[in-house]
Amino acid sequence: KTGTPLARALDESGDFPRLALQMINVGEETGQLDEMLLKVANTYDREVRTTIDRIMALLVPALTLGLAALIGTIVMSVLMAILSINELVA
Repeated sequence: KTGTPLARALDESGDFPRLALQMINVGEETGQLDEMLLKVANTYDREVRTTIDRIMALLVPALTLGLAALIGTIVMSVLMAILSINELVA
């Protein structure tokens, strides 16, 4: 049992969140690193899913409004063209 603990090595890289490092440290100290790594993965998996769900909840109405505006613009263009032809004939 020599060398740098995993949690410390990951902390020195600066790429991991504090919560993950604390959970990994606890796993190392208790000898249940495998279980703790699974908990870390599950925790961040849930966080990512929640974030994606929130983004999708905002994106769907925004896309709907955007498409409605685009279709409305196309319809108005066609109607304006028809009305202008109507004025030329009359």
